[in-house]
Amino acid sequence: MVGRAVFGAAPTSTAVLWMDGIIAAVGAGKDLAGRLPTGAPVVEVPTALITPGFVDAHTHFAQWALKRRQVDLTGAGTREEAVRRVAGGHPSQGWVLGQGWDANDWSEPPTRAALDAVQPAAPVFLDSLDVHAAWVNSTALSRAGLSSETPDPPGGRIVRDAAGDPTGLLLERAVDLVRRAVPEAPSDLLEEALLLGQQEAHRLGVTGIHDMEELRVLEAFRRLEATDRLALRVLFHPPVAELAGLIARGVRSGTGSAWITHGGVKLFLDGSLGSQTAWMLEPYEGSRDRGMPLTSREDAAGAVRLAAEQGISATVHAIGDAAVRRALDILEPLPRVGLPHRIEHFQCVHPDDLDRAGRAGLVLSMQPAHLLVDIPLAERHWGRRGRGAYAFRTLAARGSRLVFGSDAPVAPLDPRPGVFAAMERRAPGSRGDAAWYASERLPFDAVVRACTEAPAAAAGWTPRIGALRPGAAADLVAWEVDPAVHAGAGDGFLHARVLLTVVNGAIVFQG
Repeated sequence: MVGRAVFGAAPTSTAVLWMDGIIAAVGAGKDLAGRLPTGAPVVEVPTALITPGFVDAHTHFAQWALKRRQVDLTGAGTREEAVRRVAGGHPSQGWVLGQGWDANDWSEPPTRAALDAVQPAAPVFLDSLDVHAAWVNSTALSRAGLSSETPDPPGGRIVRDAAGDPTGLLLERAVDLVRRAVPEAPSDLLEEALLLGQQEAHRLGVTGIHDMEELRVLEAFRRLEATDRLALRVLFHPPVAELAGLIARGVRSGTGSAWITHGGVKLFLDGSLGSQTAWMLEPYEGSRDRGMPLTSREDAAGAVRLAAEQGISATVHAIGDAAVRRALDILEPLPRVGLPHRIEHFQCVHPDDLDRAGRAGLVLSMQPAHLLVDIPLAERHWGRRGRGAYAFRTLAARGSRLVFGSDAPVAPLDPRPGVFAAMERRAPGSRGDAAWYASERLPFDAVVRACTEAPAAAAGWTPRIGALRPGAAADLVAWEVDPAVHAGAGDGFLHARVLLTVVNGAIVFQG
């Protein structure tokens, strides 16, 4: 197959010519037009900006795909509004499931009694926006066997009332006490959700993902690949609990198939800012609480060392400055393996630690779209320490390997808000001078590299994936975008529309 995409947003129109899924040439449209074989199919997008396909460097893709069917609590400004939405929810496999609530600005806390009033019979399980807390009703607590006698699990907290009874709010690993009672989606439903999610990813210009989920999701991706239904490049990071089995099967990071690559094992060192469980060196502002370490130094260091010795890289969740420091401490000494070790989120960093990741060759997987929600929370809970949060430009200048993703379903899979956030560091619609620590903004071209070529390199896919160059796979996106984006105006990309998405030379979306 031969194709051509022409765009005119740059000073000169540019074209990409591909054959049998491989880019043959990139250049000015007038120069490449004569190289097209007679009758070759041509796709012209004369007002578009063309980029490599976006590779989302941090997703929970199946969770996001399945949650598109659940009660959506995103943006519910009050508990009353959230409860009203839950009232309209219908049980799936006997449970009412939902996601996206954020109680930071609610005047009333999430309680089981509030849910009992609208869903008294079916168990209700609602993931928070950051997926580090859950809100459940009395039936769910009963179904999971939780009571006043249930102790807090290590690395988790059951929030209790004055009488010691669970309120219906669960933090960190206490969430799993109820989650494990929720029936898993059957294989056919999981595959259907992945296929619909893949379709939506293509509509958004996403052609590859770094996914962090259980092995049953990996097996579902493999079934799609085996039946020629997978058109999304996948780097897969299973939980560290699977490490022994991965070693027994001889899995090594960087190996895999044409569409699926084995990544590193994922482990958590702390929680999140939204739930105030991110682990801090000093207490949160106006508090004596420093958040919550989820894994001891000994357990974490032992796991990543064992993994590295067996050729498996480490993928470590760290948000608070204490967790980031521990992540650096345990990853810096590790031997190099097939793929680089990485830290997920790397949000609040002590000034003494800002250049350590670059020296160690670690990948920093960050989610700029979180910044749009976190700015007021960071101001409230971290105060001046926010200067070291989302320090994109400082980290890039010190040699860090930045890759950007969404953390879907915590944030939308849509890459446009993340690009805007990295460029502007302010809420959409606010004045340009409202940027939060404006010196940490990145220019458009650097942000696009962090969304395309950099995550492809972190997955071991370069030079085949991640850039528009001869010999690379034809993974590309044509965007209808305001040319002002090149002058540093992030709003120009925030409202861009995907006109065309191509994966491996096949047009998978055309708008």
